[in-house]
Formats: sequence, structure tokens, C-alpha cells
Amino acid sequence: MTTIKQHPKKRIRILYSTLASLTAAICVFAMLSQAQQPVLTISNLGSNQFNVVITNAVTTTNYTLFWTPVLEDQNYPWQVLGIGNVGQTNFTVDGGTWPFGWFKMLIGTDQDGDGVPEWLDAQPLNPAVGILSVTIDSPTNGMVLQ
Repeated sequence: MTTIKQHPKKRIRILYSTLASLTAAICVFAMLSQAQQPVLTISNLGSNQFNVVITNAVTTTNYTLFWTPVLEDQNYPWQVLGIGNVGQTNFTVDGGTWPFGWFKMLIGTDQDGDGVPEWLDAQPLNPAVGILSVTIDSPTNGMVLQ
């Protein structure tokens, strides 16, 4: 059996080119993984009007703008302020009722993909639960509920 021996300089060149290729692949992966995230910017337009702008937005989807006056309080749930069109990144908000509050933006209008928009979804993060419905079993026969 014969073995072929490579010249040491050729082995070093192969090693360097392999390392260079690996380094280039790692750099490309690092650049792709550090893509800029969307940023929400809110500016006062005067007269209780605010402009909410998404920079670095995904242009192939729409966004839904939510608002609440108090964070983490069941008495003040997030309210839908606006549903943007595909590619829309600017929202004008009338802040006449509340002079303060918190905003958040969600991609699309159906987080769990069940076909029910967030404001009608019984559990917005559970695709097994769809539209919210209420069935009243009692009283019946034309009774009036107060």
C-alpha cells in the first residue's frame, strides 16, 4: 500500500484557506443575525396629537398599534388604536382622553394564526381557541337580563 505525502507548505495553504472560508462564513452569519430590529418612536405633534413611527419596519406585513394608560393592570387592558395597511409605518394618535399612556406595536393582526383578529380572539396566543362568544343558557323564554 502506498501513501501519498503532501508537501508541508501545501498543507498549510489548505489549512489557511479553510480557516479563511470558515471565518468568512462566521462573519456573514453574524451580520445576518444582527439585522436591525424595528424601533418605535413617539413624538408629540401638539394639541393632544402624537405620531407613532416604526423605523426598521418589515415592509411586507402590517402592524397593529395598542395603547393602555397603566401597565400590568387588569382594569386597563391594551386597546387597539389602529390597524395599519401592509407597509404602513406611521400612525397618528389622538391623546385627548388620556394625556399619558403606553404604546406597543404587534406585527399583523392575528398573532396565533387562527384567522381571528386580536380584538375578537378569546385567547390571542392560543390557536386552539378562536373567536370569543358568549352563550346564555339561563334565563330563557324571553327573559330580560339587566
